Amino acid sequence: MITAVIPDLAYDQTVPRDLLHRWSLSEVFLTGYARVDEERFACAAQLPLSHGYFRDHVAAAAWHDPLNVLEAGRQAMTYAAHVHQGAPRATAFMVRSWRLEITDRAALACGERPGELRVEGAVPQRRVRGGHLRRLLFELDLVLDGRALGHLSMDIGCTPAEQYLVLRRMQRGAEIATAFALPAGPAGTPVHPSAVDKHDPRNVVLDGARIEEGALGAVLSPRTFRNRSMYDHPYDHVPAMVLSEAARQCAFLLSGKDPGGRVVLRLDGRFDRFAEVDAPVELTTTTLPEPGSFRMAAAQGGAVVASIDLALG
Repeated sequence: MITAVIPDLAYDQTVPRDLLHRWSLSEVFLTGYARVDEERFACAAQLPLSHGYFRDHVAAAAWHDPLNVLEAGRQAMTYAAHVHQGAPRATAFMVRSWRLEITDRAALACGERPGELRVEGAVPQRRVRGGHLRRLLFELDLVLDGRALGHLSMDIGCTPAEQYLVLRRMQRGAEIATAFALPAGPAGTPVHPSAVDKHDPRNVVLDGARIEEGALGAVLSPRTFRNRSMYDHPYDHVPAMVLSEAARQCAFLLSGKDPGGRVVLRLDGRFDRFAEVDAPVELTTTTLPEPGSFRMAAAQGGAVVASIDLALG
């Protein structure tokens, strides 16, 4: 994507965590940024070899987690929205959609050092209304340890934080609820970690899973409210990353195969409404015609809030 000469990107320290809307330094993966022109930029991110969530996989020693790549890309978007596109720090970002495609599975292979991810980005579309940035479309090319890895597209809504709070109260007809203030017990029998390629039950996001007539049903578990990788700070809704993890785990269960060593090669998510944290999120997953492909729909109160297609390989 980027043909201009870009200064070397550094991997020796993280960028300021507040520009990524993060409380914990351990959840910051972005380490460098360079501006190319008004539309283009580049970012660096380090993918860890040890992490309580992103490295919790049966074959963790072999592969970097594609969802860790997705999170690094999301952080590149957030940082670029602030420093490249001029979004004020008090801006709420809402994922409308994203599409991750891993074009070279072998590029995910781990070495002896943490992975060095390079994100070469462009902002082909931006929308301003009422003097405020309202929408950004990002196109990101991904290079891992010098090898082309794939592509990530993101469509992001932007709202001043004060307006966001007013909007959320109007939508709910009540005060905003946050995950940290809610009970975190299971909503049914928790799925066993090994069935979804996990060791730690705290990283399992599904309760009450069942397969009927070729479709898998489950409930998004409130237990995740105490997972400080998934909920780093007081979210008032279920993040797109958590719904994406749910889609992966549902696909593992519905595939009926040993999940060990299988990775997400494509993830295409559409997030149409906020998934509230104080009401059940029902998940339904079906297979798609393409081998290894699945579709998860997340519904709340009878309305679909998100739909995620993914492919495993």
